[in-house]
Amino acid sequence: MEFFQQLGALVERRWRDNNYAEAAFPGVAAEALAETNPNQRVSPWDIIRLVNNATELPEQQDVEGRFGDPPITLYVGPRFYIDVYYWLDGTTSTHQHGFCGAFQVLLGSSIHSQYYFEDQQRINAHFSTGRIALHDVNLLTEGNIQKILPGRQYIHSLFHLDRPSATITIRTRFSPEGAPQFAYHKPYFAIDPFYRSSAMIKKLQSASLLLSMKHPDADEIIGEALASSDFHTALAITEVAFNQLNNDQVERSFGLSTGRQRFDSYLEIVRRRHGELADLIMPVIEESQRQNYIARRRQQITGNEHRFFLALLMNVPDKARILELVESRYPEADPVETITEWVEELANTRVAGSSESNVLGIADFDESFLFVFQGMLEGRTLDQITSTLGGDPSDEDSGTSTEKLKEQYEAIRDSMLFRSIFSDSQAGLSITQSANV
Repeated sequence: MEFFQQLGALVERRWRDNNYAEAAFPGVAAEALAETNPNQRVSPWDIIRLVNNATELPEQQDVEGRFGDPPITLYVGPRFYIDVYYWLDGTTSTHQHGFCGAFQVLLGSSIHSQYYFEDQQRINAHFSTGRIALHDVNLLTEGNIQKILPGRQYIHSLFHLDRPSATITIRTRFSPEGAPQFAYHKPYFAIDPFYRSSAMIKKLQSASLLLSMKHPDADEIIGEALASSDFHTALAITEVAFNQLNNDQVERSFGLSTGRQRFDSYLEIVRRRHGELADLIMPVIEESQRQNYIARRRQQITGNEHRFFLALLMNVPDKARILELVESRYPEADPVETITEWVEELANTRVAGSSESNVLGIADFDESFLFVFQGMLEGRTLDQITSTLGGDPSDEDSGTSTEKLKEQYEAIRDSMLFRSIFSDSQAGLSITQSANV
């Protein structure tokens, strides 16, 4: 740990020379990382060996491993500390920081996305509504350094491409100007994830109990709770209800839709109490479902190119920008053809023990699906795609199965994986500055 003692001492001395000014710390930390270059002098596996052989470690700041696989504290000072975070399949939520500092990529690479948040309504100190806009996307590789600014100056997320990745982070314990440390639920909500209300928690647990056991009075009791709840609590209850009702295996096996009807009735109760705020709930739930779906796919995929593609699908809600990013990273190939090849490779990859047809979860994959997908990437309409095969979308007796092409076109546009780049609405997510990889 001698290297990190020296690094910590360097940061301590220079920050003290700046009178421990919070505004100076990100620059001090970034400069110290650039000068000492931990990625060139320290192996992430030597750190693991040191931990396993040590009889005593610096006081660990995250003993339970809530952030990292695992997080390890390497230096502890009176005002800041140094951690290394290992990542296997972790994807950080879109968040700001209640501290400041800097980090360097020690191992691997990741897609780094930065965002703006435009406030529209402050519900309370722990909850705001607004619009989340993607500001920039770039690829972080070994040795890259990023400053961490407190609060909304630095809203970001990381999608780790390599398995594992690791970062060295120098950070303060707490920066008051960054509090509360909001997490952002695309496309509309900023929520303090550390806020705890025992009343809210027990309402959520009660709703989960009633729905899980299929209690005959579940709808009545949950409806009463929603009718008297603040909006933050109402949102949390509806999220629990959606997850429970949407995952009802019995209903799904029989093709029933009563779960969605019940959820809509809950939403109507929220609408009667909170008005137009209720209209923001479903887009947030749908985006959360989409991101979780892609994150699960990422756990089944090890290739860097394929994980890069999934990272773009999760974070870049713009087809043209995705094509630019792919072309930037692989300039020797046509980006449309590159993405089409990736989709074909993934669609022909099965996961051992899974009942799904392929790792993408596409059940009816064939050559026509790939043809339609490539046409959509090229910006062609359904009529243009079908006419390329000599068919007419209005002619069911044509030589090609135009009805099938139409079904595939709509399935791709509405799919969890591709809806963000092919749907008519981008749900308020936009890129406000050129992205680069």
